[in-house]
Amino acid sequence: MLQKYYLDNYWEIGTIFRYEIEDSVMKGYHQFKIRPPMHTELNVDLEYTNLHDENAALVWIPPIEDFPLEMRQNVTDQSRFLILCDIAGLPIGRVPRGLAGAFRNIIELEGKITALATGEPCPSFAPWPAPEATGGGVVIPCDYIITCADNDFNIISDAIDSMPEKEAMKIQEM
Repeated sequence: MLQKYYLDNYWEIGTIFRYEIEDSVMKGYHQFKIRPPMHTELNVDLEYTNLHDENAALVWIPPIEDFPLEMRQNVTDQSRFLILCDIAGLPIGRVPRGLAGAFRNIIELEGKITALATGEPCPSFAPWPAPEATGGGVVIPCDYIITCADNDFNIISDAIDSMPEKEAMKIQEM
């Protein structure tokens, strides 16, 4: 809630920077098995309980109150008979490790990050690790949207440049 308050009020007193990372993915579909609603900004927040990666970040479906009444009964997964009410407020995936550290810095600086699913869950594809390789598996194609009070372009671009998957992702100012 502090993040939302800060960003809502910062609009009145300073500049807000917005960036979009296109052609990325959410990882961990094999663990969460939740299909996101399309055309919905999904919240990204730190995963404080992850003992294996201190920078881990989760992607969450917003709480049900954030959706219009007419959407709340929409089917999100035909095969599992899930509707939006069933999955609202749940985590659905993780930010790739190479981006998570940069996202942690931005979130700690009171920025906001959201993900926008751009496709259905699918086996990971080049340049991401092969489905059977470590770090591979089923992914959800997505774009990440970063909103921050400081010009954090270098934090994001440096993180992407250090990733083996860098040729797939594009970053642009919105």
